[in-house]
Amino acid sequence: MTEPVLVDMFATGFQRTTIHRLGDGTFVWTRGAGPDRPTPLTAPSAQARSHLASLPRPDLLTLSLPTVADIGLRYAVPGSITAAKVLWSEPSPASSERLAGAFRSVGKVLGLLHSHPAPPGSATGGPIGPARLAAWMDSGRGPRAAARMHALLRDSVGATRWAAVRDWCHDLGRPGPDATLLHGAPSTGSLVLPADPAPHSTDEEGHPAGGAPRPIGGALLTGEELALGPSGFDLGWMLGELLELRMTAVHRLVPRPILSELPAALLAGYGVPVDPVVTGRAATLRMLTHAHDFAAYVGWHPELELYARTAARYIDTDGLAALDGGV
Repeated sequence: MTEPVLVDMFATGFQRTTIHRLGDGTFVWTRGAGPDRPTPLTAPSAQARSHLASLPRPDLLTLSLPTVADIGLRYAVPGSITAAKVLWSEPSPASSERLAGAFRSVGKVLGLLHSHPAPPGSATGGPIGPARLAAWMDSGRGPRAAARMHALLRDSVGATRWAAVRDWCHDLGRPGPDATLLHGAPSTGSLVLPADPAPHSTDEEGHPAGGAPRPIGGALLTGEELALGPSGFDLGWMLGELLELRMTAVHRLVPRPILSELPAALLAGYGVPVDPVVTGRAATLRMLTHAHDFAAYVGWHPELELYARTAARYIDTDGLAALDGGV
């Protein structure tokens, strides 16, 4: 039997990840809790696992569910590269097309997740991201640069906007009467692209031949943060991350036009209208939660000042400015 080969490993104070390639060409991702993680890393319940495994599989994209390992959770997936990594490696026209197909498939998967009622016991509380943000907003404390970021952000947005965000955390962090089962934290770092995607049709210069983005398969790591809440939360969480990436790309003067195209691909895949206020607020909370997470679990970076400078625009528009593909 061929021994697994270590492909990559990385860690923050929140989470440790190792990736191994198996002899059959597939990969195993293992995620463990970092030393500063405030909540345990938990596997989905048996009810949730059964429900998620029964959902259709559109466009070959899989909701990859973990098994419990000695050091955390283990996912069997078809690749070692995430959408996040491709986005920061100067995507070619073909890889941009591949990303658009992947985001369209994620939209479809989330649509299926939200439209199929989950059995009792699939999840018990709201998303933990807003709860983590709220706890930091209230305490002002945390490891590394958490306190510095707290002071900077609070001074930048002012008391009224600060209170509004705190209210959004409360509203989106608890299950309401119309709550549905949520992924809880879909992200480009959890979207694993297949190592051997189906070939695309290209023109003579290697550009995609056109038409709707093609499905490429892959896996969305799922189960660590399953929650109950409004369906727009999952979409907003992912759109907020795309907003962050656009902001950073513009700040670094790095052209990334695909970042303005992926929101449309995600929403087209989802296929039904979403509540823009819920989605916009979730996108804003995603941006601010990541500002906290980076400061607390990685450390200070000058680009965190960008988050503080721009947050007011998104708060003042109820997050709607985060949804249009601009910055």
